Amino acid sequence: MKFIANTTFRVIVNHAICWIIYIFYELCFSVFVFEMAMPLSNVLFFYTCNIGLFYWHFYSLGRYVGGYSIRYFPIIGIVIIEIIISVAIKIARDYFYMLNTVPPMQFRQSLKIAAGLDFNRTIQYLYFSTVIWSAINFGRFRRHTTEAMLRSALAEKAKIDLDNQFAQAQNAFLKQQINPHLLFNTLNTIYSSAYIHSPEDSKLVLLLSDIMRFSYEDADPQGRVPLKNEIKQLKNLIELNSYRFQKTVQLELNITGEPGEFPIIPLVLITLTENMFKHGDLRQTPRKLEISISPDGRLRYFSMNVPKPQGTHKKGTNIGLNNTKLRLDYAYPNNYDLHITETDELFSLELNINLAYERDHH
Repeated sequence: MKFIANTTFRVIVNHAICWIIYIFYELCFSVFVFEMAMPLSNVLFFYTCNIGLFYWHFYSLGRYVGGYSIRYFPIIGIVIIEIIISVAIKIARDYFYMLNTVPPMQFRQSLKIAAGLDFNRTIQYLYFSTVIWSAINFGRFRRHTTEAMLRSALAEKAKIDLDNQFAQAQNAFLKQQINPHLLFNTLNTIYSSAYIHSPEDSKLVLLLSDIMRFSYEDADPQGRVPLKNEIKQLKNLIELNSYRFQKTVQLELNITGEPGEFPIIPLVLITLTENMFKHGDLRQTPRKLEISISPDGRLRYFSMNVPKPQGTHKKGTNIGLNNTKLRLDYAYPNNYDLHITETDELFSLELNINLAYERDHH
């Protein structure tokens, strides 16, 4: 407590010394340069008003500007009130002082000049108070700005981590939906048994097992697999469904371009193609699927088919398509577009992806 009291006393003394020096300078300048002398009562009154205005404005700035957010409207309102009250008090003092000291013929003009000087001095002290407050608090503002930037960076990192966790959980959920791992051994057993009696039919089991194993393959750190592997399994899916429906269901597949080593998140093309078999009547035309890959990694997937008549199948919940959209949103933000056109007679879907996009670089 003693230390605080001593510190406060030293601050008051230092302020008093500064004001005494400033007032002495102004009075000397006024007397020796302009040869104007003010009565002592006027000196005490006006400097008391101006110094009081200086500290009141300094306090108001600390209250409404010194936090993490600037409250513009309150501080503007306070400044206007400060000007009105300060000028009104000074003009009132000038008015009563001039009643006894200024001739009536000069009274109005003299009061007008005094009011202008009062307004000018009020603005001057408000300016001094603002400049000194800003100089003192510049370091704090810079610290607040740094802290705000740090909080923003931490929030962005937390959002990225959350997005990563969501995408991983979504991928895991989708895999569990499509491919239960516990069926692998059973499929192997069925394949071995079926091959003895019908090698051609056993190929169905082999195709299904190959697709399922692909969905469990280890992806790269970005959760992607080579595009050529995805297309290979897409062909397996088409062949598998051709066997299932005894080749009454056909799908015209046309692939242009070379997949190369372009990566893609797995099961995207497979899910979209599987929806054609599930919801489309592929006994009718059109029933085509086109895939093109440009040298710079632009993938275009386009499908067109006749929808199954209403009542011949249960209305889907679009879980597979919704999952695919969520995964694309995460893996290729602003680097893919998906367009779906659906009528009673025709369903078409077009997906364009920039496979050269690197998620971790953005």
